[in-house]
Formats: sequence, structure tokens, C-alpha cells
Amino acid sequence: MNRVVRNILWGALYTFLLVTAGSYFYFAYILREKGRSEEVCKSFKVTLLDSSLNRFVTKDEVVDIIEGYHNGKTIGMKIDSVKLKDLEMLLNKKSAIKESEVFINRDGTVNIEITQRKPIIRIETLSGGYYIDESGYIFPLIENCTSFVPIVTGNLPVDITEKRELIGKDSVEWINKFVKLGKYLEQNAFWNAQIEQIYFEKENCAELYTRVGDQKIVFGDIKDIEPKFKKLYAFYLNALPELGWDRYSSIDLSFKGQIVCKKEK
Repeated sequence: MNRVVRNILWGALYTFLLVTAGSYFYFAYILREKGRSEEVCKSFKVTLLDSSLNRFVTKDEVVDIIEGYHNGKTIGMKIDSVKLKDLEMLLNKKSAIKESEVFINRDGTVNIEITQRKPIIRIETLSGGYYIDESGYIFPLIENCTSFVPIVTGNLPVDITEKRELIGKDSVEWINKFVKLGKYLEQNAFWNAQIEQIYFEKENCAELYTRVGDQKIVFGDIKDIEPKFKKLYAFYLNALPELGWDRYSSIDLSFKGQIVCKKEK
């Protein structure tokens, strides 16, 4: 057999094997998809990925949302008729849910993974109470769950509609200030545990109230956050242990480069 004929035969054999393998995988895929089209949803598995931090959403609520979308007929539905992206969009409309992922296993288990929003501060306004997360997203308080974050009260320069929309440029700027303050407190374990409430006597005068000590801490405008807390920490560390925690009724941080204290009467 000459070399040309041998190459033709090897080429034909290679093509035959390639076509056979391709046909096998194609028909296997068709059979698998046909079988999958007959598979149905059999159960739910809801995972709250951050349940140790907050419990704004329950597993039953998540299932109820999905069942409401399918009129209570999710179990028994064919897997390929479930619109996963639509379910994710529906779940994400719930304000306390930051992100959701829905997928179905071959055994018919509908898996729902939920990431809840993480509040960093809470504000009390004329239109009600709200949490603010690290992105500045505003969502209402949850009836059966309280997140232990600093509370901002008083004469707040913030206007929020019933639809959680901010009115006016100043409201947006102040929300950004609250987010900045909340992030700083969240990242500093000492102050996050110590600061309990932020009260606004007037627009640019925030007062801090702590869990330890009865002093009113005059913070002033929410700016120069880190330098002010550094001043206060140095005062806590060096002065109060020697002078006594009850010596002063107020500690004023609003002056640059100094702390002004008023003695307890």
C-alpha cells in the first residue's frame, strides 16, 4: 500500500470516528434534555447566607414569595418552565434583600440563596424610621427584627418620601455623611460598641451619647470624623481615668485642635 492510499484511509477513519463521537454526544444531549424536560420541582432549600448578622428575611417568607408567583404550584412544575431570573428579580424587590440566586438541582431541589442588606446606621425621621446600608440604600425598619446599629435622631436635615425617595440636594448630602459616619463606626470596634445614639440639636450640631459614661459629646458637623474620634480616644485614654468619668457633663470636639469640657455641677 503506497503512502497516499494509507493517508486517505487514515483520514477516512479519523473522520468516521469524529462523526461517530459527535453523533454520540449529540444524541446523548438530546436524550438528557428530553429527560430534563420531564423533571419537576420537588422541594425548596433556602439559604440565608448572612443569617448570623441579621434576620430581616425568613425562609418561609422567601418560599411564600416564590409560591405567590406560581400560585402555590411550584412543587410539581417542570424544571424547564421555571424562570429563574424572574424569580431573582422578584426576590430582589424586597427591600431587605440585597441579592438573590435561584437554581435547580437535577433532583428537583429549588435552591434559593439570599444575601440580606447590612445596615450601618439607623435614622428616625418625621416620615418614619429607616436603616441605611453601606451603599447608601435606605430601607424601612423590619417589624420582627432590630439591627443594633447607632441611631440618628433629632432635628434631621433629611426629607424622605413614603417611597423612600430623598427630597432636595441637602438630604442627599446628609445621607452621604451618615453613611460615612456609619462606615467609620462599623470599622472601629471600640466606637461601634460605645456610640449608641447621635442626636441633632440643630442642623450642624450632632451630639453623641455613649453606652459607658453620662457625658454629652458635642461632635458638631459630621466632618473630620477620624481626627475628632482620635482626639476623643486620647482624652478617654489619658484624662478621664485620672480625672474621673463623672467629672464632665459635656465634651466638645467641634473646635479644631482642642477639646472643650464642661464640669458636672
